[in-house]
Amino acid sequence: MLVKGVVKECDFNGTRYDSAVQGAWVVAQGATERWCTVMYMGPEYIRDYGLEHELITVEQAQREVERTGGWLDIGEVVL
Repeated sequence: MLVKGVVKECDFNGTRYDSAVQGAWVVAQGATERWCTVMYMGPEYIRDYGLEHELITVEQAQREVERTGGWLDIGEVVL
């Protein structure tokens, strides 16, 4: 899932930002049922690939994890 969050780099295009920007965290479930951030996505990648409608909030991610099982472990700060 794509969760709105602050990022300092985009893993998809290799961009590193001088300061944190609003982007997204790619969150996936591992073998231990833990959902955590596995990649970071920058705002230009989100825009270029039309992914704005795919972004969800941390609260929405928490509800989805509760619905499907496991536990959410994302400790970053959201703008």
